[in-house]
Amino acid sequence: MMASGLAVTGLAFALAACAPSDPLEEIEKLQAQGKIEETIEPLRELLEQNPGDGKLLFIYGRTLSAMGKASLAEWSLREAMKDPEWKVSAGLQLAADAARGRNFPAAIEAATLVLDEVPDSVPALLIRAESYTYSRMFHEEALQDVARIEELEPDSLEAMEPKILALIGLERFDEVKEAMDELGRRIDEGGLQEQMSSWHCTTISIFLWEHGEIDESRKRWNQCLAEYPSDPEVVTKALNFFDGQLEYGRSLEIIQKALELDPDNRAFRVRLSNQLSAFGRRDEAEKVLLEGTESERMALRTASWLDLAKFYQALERWDDAADAVGKAVSIVELMSAPESNLLLEYADALLIAGRYDEATEIAEDMTYRPHREMVLARIAQEQGDLEKALEHFELGFALWPDNPFARFHAAQAAEILGDFDRAVEQYRYSIRIAPGATDARIRVAEIHMAQRHYGEALQLLRIRSDSEPLAPEGELLSLRLWALVGRGADVDRTIDSIRTAAPAYIGRALAAVAQGIHDRAGAEPAHRVLRLDEHFDPANLNYAEALRSIVEYAHEADTGVEEANADLETAFATFPDSPEIREIVARWAELSGRPAPEVEAAFNAVLEVDAENGRALEGLARVAAAEGKHAEALAYFERAAVALAGDPGPGIEAARTLLTLEREKDAEARINTVIEGRPFDSEATELLATILFERGDTSDSTLDFARRAVRFGGDEDALNLLVRIHEARGESDAAQRISERWKAAMSGEGEST
Repeated sequence: MMASGLAVTGLAFALAACAPSDPLEEIEKLQAQGKIEETIEPLRELLEQNPGDGKLLFIYGRTLSAMGKASLAEWSLREAMKDPEWKVSAGLQLAADAARGRNFPAAIEAATLVLDEVPDSVPALLIRAESYTYSRMFHEEALQDVARIEELEPDSLEAMEPKILALIGLERFDEVKEAMDELGRRIDEGGLQEQMSSWHCTTISIFLWEHGEIDESRKRWNQCLAEYPSDPEVVTKALNFFDGQLEYGRSLEIIQKALELDPDNRAFRVRLSNQLSAFGRRDEAEKVLLEGTESERMALRTASWLDLAKFYQALERWDDAADAVGKAVSIVELMSAPESNLLLEYADALLIAGRYDEATEIAEDMTYRPHREMVLARIAQEQGDLEKALEHFELGFALWPDNPFARFHAAQAAEILGDFDRAVEQYRYSIRIAPGATDARIRVAEIHMAQRHYGEALQLLRIRSDSEPLAPEGELLSLRLWALVGRGADVDRTIDSIRTAAPAYIGRALAAVAQGIHDRAGAEPAHRVLRLDEHFDPANLNYAEALRSIVEYAHEADTGVEEANADLETAFATFPDSPEIREIVARWAELSGRPAPEVEAAFNAVLEVDAENGRALEGLARVAAAEGKHAEALAYFERAAVALAGDPGPGIEAARTLLTLEREKDAEARINTVIEGRPFDSEATELLATILFERGDTSDSTLDFARRAVRFGGDEDALNLLVRIHEARGESDAAQRISERWKAAMSGEGEST
């Protein structure tokens, strides 16, 4: 119900009256007609002429918020708050946007700034009270704000929600009952919004659920659904309850009934499609979305085609996805020219499908130049013309400087060109604009980590991670880095949180910690820290990745091998058909030096239950290579590279195998593919530099790859290769300087130069 609570802020702030000559007049007219997007470019032009104008900054930020781009609006709203005249209006917009996006710390901060100016602002008090409550950290503070709201507006209903939730959070259950009863009486007296009545019903149901009264909660949920079968909040939270009880059949009934009663509800249609997909009923899931494309409402038909496109993209049906977006564009064209955002989505779908000529046609038709430049940049990038891509990106930045996605893609193009300073700059820019919009934090952290700049990697990785959480890969990278630099308190806090909130990731989390310790101190301490985890349980599949690390480090350190074997036997006895456990058993056999046929059989046993298990395919490749079956090894490495997308290891080994088969050109092409995906990989760049140098190529390109190998964590072999290339180029002084700097760096604190 939080959205309704925020509605009292009345965020449709009226623009001040403008004289006929005022350039804002046309913008007001367009926005009044609902043509919000068309006003962005004129607003940007006005801001270029008046960069510090508080009113313009506020209107620009509010317009972006209205377009659903709250993260992009934040910068301009914060700038507007520097103008005393617009501090309150911009602050309320910023607070409301943050609360809707569940960025509660930012909402609290912005609302507090407003209250510093206007202490009795009920909208700001309400936003802050709700944010205090939903953050689950400041229940007492929430009650203080509620008390002030009740003094200012004694009949306020919207304050009831944070009040009840805060009392629940403080476990003051007698007062919870009193407040719930009071709300119930007011509902019975009539005159209340239906949304408040349904919220009351769901809150009681959740209260019973959280207190372990499952049967009573189930009964109450069914009563709520009988009374409000198509209320979005009732339906959504009831689905969470029944899914949590593994009553998926009941969940399916609920969402089917809701959609039947409200066939124009897009969210219901998508949820039903997702439920069916989860059951493997993809044909039915597709049919549900297709039915939406037959609606009499053109807006719903358009939205349904876009939802269908996302469905197809999840299945990697790229052409179908592009065609679906094309259908949405065709519908819009019957009424008016498509908005630039829709054309951008269409062009992006065509790009993913590899239909570059069609994407170019769409770009040429775009009247909004920032989008046009971005699409042309992406086309050039996908076609390998990185210099041209960066030219278009730079043009786009001049017109649309606060686009985090363009900055991210430009950084990737710069990486592939080897311009890492430029890449880091663009990643940082993307993070400043919207930290959670892309994977920029993870990517730039990986670059710094490869250079042994661990502190800087952590600093960038953790920017706004509390309010804009990282993807799981980012959290795992954080754990590895914290362990590597010895920040045990951060490791312990995060592991405890994962163990409670996301237990499915606990094995990967412990493995990441062990990997960080291994990077710093070797296999024995890494093995020891895994063994010291008192919660580790080989009979719990969530710990499979930790078990794999125990096996690896036990053999590497030659310690605790028998204990690891006993754990593995327990895991296999409990989960004999698990591909993860079977793969660890096979890896155990390989590390233990078992005969090749036995190891091969063990890895093949993994493929019986998971035909494209990347680690098993890698294992079979290693067995084949050891027996001199290089063509067979190559086939397995290539399959493993596909299965383990993002892991450069199989691709590098495929290139090495091609060299063994004396297919040098193919090896060069293969390693180039690896480097395109990970341009800062030391092992890959060293291998490519070696191939080129041994061919007699001492060009700037060869030198660049050798430099990368050293810069990004290369060992002494990489250094010697770089020195030899410089000497072959007649640059002995440069070779000497590099050698001295590298040795100094290695004897220092681990920060590579």
